[in-house]
Amino acid sequence: MDKDLDFSGKTILVTGSGRNIGRAIILEFAARGANVIVNARSNRDEAEAVASEARALGATALVVMGEAADLATIEEMQRRATATFGRVDIYVSNAARRLYKSFFELTNEDWHFYLNQQLTASWYLAKAFVPAMKEAGWGRIIHINGPDGWNAGIYRIPHSAAKGALHTMTKGLAKEVGPFGITVNDVDPGMMDTIRDPATHPHHTPEYIADHNRKAPIRRQPRPDEVAWACVFLCSPRSAAITGSAIHVDGGTFMLG
Repeated sequence: MDKDLDFSGKTILVTGSGRNIGRAIILEFAARGANVIVNARSNRDEAEAVASEARALGATALVVMGEAADLATIEEMQRRATATFGRVDIYVSNAARRLYKSFFELTNEDWHFYLNQQLTASWYLAKAFVPAMKEAGWGRIIHINGPDGWNAGIYRIPHSAAKGALHTMTKGLAKEVGPFGITVNDVDPGMMDTIRDPATHPHHTPEYIADHNRKAPIRRQPRPDEVAWACVFLCSPRSAAITGSAIHVDGGTFMLG
């Protein structure tokens, strides 16, 4: 294995890693020698299954259940990571819950809930894990973002606002922690071939997906493993000069507006 893609001795935490993109990132890094921390909100069976897959690849794996937007969950991650591995070297803020409501249906509670899910969770992660990265002189932070943060999604105002703010947080954090050997970047998937909740994606009909695929430059939806590869690339020692940036893993649809 190319030493630049060998993460032996490193520990990665991925929020929302019981399925889809988060799962793919965990398994990609596990296959490359990393210790992994799996997190899921409520489905322990899924999280444990991912941890078992990671162990089969030779990784040491922990599971920490709970909402990434809940400070108590982050504190439990920090406690267990420190006790088992010493520190977290890489974290990916991936956990996300979406909504599908018009402005006229949205409540103040919706606004705060989705801002916390997408933005405050990333803040909690930074406050918990960046100090140890600074002390070590090395770290990698990735925020999984998306097109809603650039162009805003219809019926997703709080989600889109949080994702847009997350882009700004990425840049601000990158400027502050860069001198300590830490990079911070966004990975922006487009419409993905993943498990979707019909309640939050009612427009993703077979006809809608077929039309998307006809318009996409690559003529299909990207896969979770392709997002995971972008994360591996950004965490490589040879990517140390890439920070405050965004990689669009969307099959080229960002170019279409």
